Amino acid sequence: MEMEKNLILTCDTGTTGCKCTIFNPKGEALFSVRRGYPTQYPHPNWAEQDPDVILAAMYDGIRELLAQFSPQRIACVGLSGTMNGCIPVGEDGKALYPNIIHSDSRTEAQVSEILNLISFEDFYRLTGNRADTHYTLPKILWLKENQPDVYRRARWFLNIKDYLYGCMTGRFGYTDYSDASLTIALDINKREWATDLLKELKVNAATMPTILKGHDVRGKITRKVYRQTGLIPGTPVAIGGGDGACTTRGSGVSEPGSAYCYIGSSAWVAQLLDHPLLDPKARIFNWLDMNGEDYHVCGTVQCGAAAFDWCLKNLLGGGGQSADISIVENMARQIAPGAEGVLFLPTLMGWRTPYWDPNTRGCLMGFSLYHDQRHIARAVYEGIAFALNACAEVMAECDAPVRSLMLTGGGARSGLWPDMIASIFGITTQVHRTPGETTSLGAAIAAGVGVGLFNNYTDAAGMVTARSTHPVNPQWQEAYRKVYAIYADIYSHIRPLNNRIAEL
Repeated sequence: MEMEKNLILTCDTGTTGCKCTIFNPKGEALFSVRRGYPTQYPHPNWAEQDPDVILAAMYDGIRELLAQFSPQRIACVGLSGTMNGCIPVGEDGKALYPNIIHSDSRTEAQVSEILNLISFEDFYRLTGNRADTHYTLPKILWLKENQPDVYRRARWFLNIKDYLYGCMTGRFGYTDYSDASLTIALDINKREWATDLLKELKVNAATMPTILKGHDVRGKITRKVYRQTGLIPGTPVAIGGGDGACTTRGSGVSEPGSAYCYIGSSAWVAQLLDHPLLDPKARIFNWLDMNGEDYHVCGTVQCGAAAFDWCLKNLLGGGGQSADISIVENMARQIAPGAEGVLFLPTLMGWRTPYWDPNTRGCLMGFSLYHDQRHIARAVYEGIAFALNACAEVMAECDAPVRSLMLTGGGARSGLWPDMIASIFGITTQVHRTPGETTSLGAAIAAGVGVGLFNNYTDAAGMVTARSTHPVNPQWQEAYRKVYAIYADIYSHIRPLNNRIAEL
């Protein structure tokens, strides 16, 4: 009797490691393994990863999964990975240089070069994104100018999940709509490469990969990969999507106004629309969904849990040790909303939405001899929630208000943030059933749509459930309305000082 092929295997390559997971057709994660890998920082502002180290980590994770589940049961493989990277790949499918990852910002000169050819406003209207050092296009220009031999030999410039897709299927030179969007070389309205811009920058448009829908399953596991992993040759591989696109789908978001908030090292608020949301002040950014039809609109907080962790270690811990999260949360609960006038700006690596100011520094203010660590703890939670609310405010200003909010990421496990965010945003929040699995679940949804386990993305979103629901507390909401008005006013007053500090 033949085994039923109804399981989906996903590989999500994040910044610090690859998570390989098996899902059943109900979207439940049955088993998950993680393999870590390093990031190299060879110079200030540089951040690189070896694509083949990541490939080996992924294969190792797959082998462990298939020791638990028969490869005969795997209906398809789904992929997700970090966005905004740049891997030059030769005609033979070999990586010619490390992946210049999303956090790398070596390309200030190349961003200036782009903005010498096209105005900031026209670039934003064309791509739905700001011209910024973290994206792929300026990294391609950097390789052209600083690694001419690598650039000359490059047949394609790929993101990490597209490189892994090539290695698994032998089909190199493909990407999906979400990763294509955040190269900032895509015309966001026409949904195709911005060939005129590439021509002006003297970048060969043929080095940009062919764009597929995330549920495209024409790629199949090769015999070579079978020998390395145990996956059956011919098993379909969906090209999947960038981690942001997969997280949206894994959060159950499927209609305008339905949004999610991810609280990880960085944090963001995103929703799906049927059109790009072009803010006149360019405070939010856009990318296409894996389906090639919908648009993700996103506002982002550079330091979410990263700012929280810094405070745990340096303000709330002792002797260089991080404080225990449950103790800190209990401390914060003892203080009323507004932290009795203590305010915290989580801008420890600059401010993205709404100000996009790399010079902004962290700020803790309003404390006196009366205040203690409990007030600081409360202010830290509130500061990160206020920063996320600023993202939702911009969307509302642009006629796309957030009407429901699913919380995901490590921070969603907090007992305090879901209630606090509900009262600050003024909407009921829900906590995802498995807040740590949303990105992998999004990759599983794309793969499942590709092989017919799910009818479509909207149907699959119906699988997503919440572990808890958190209504607005009217007393908290009123207190936060007053405090947020002060928080929102801080930036304009400290900006000149931060600029002077940056000059030091």
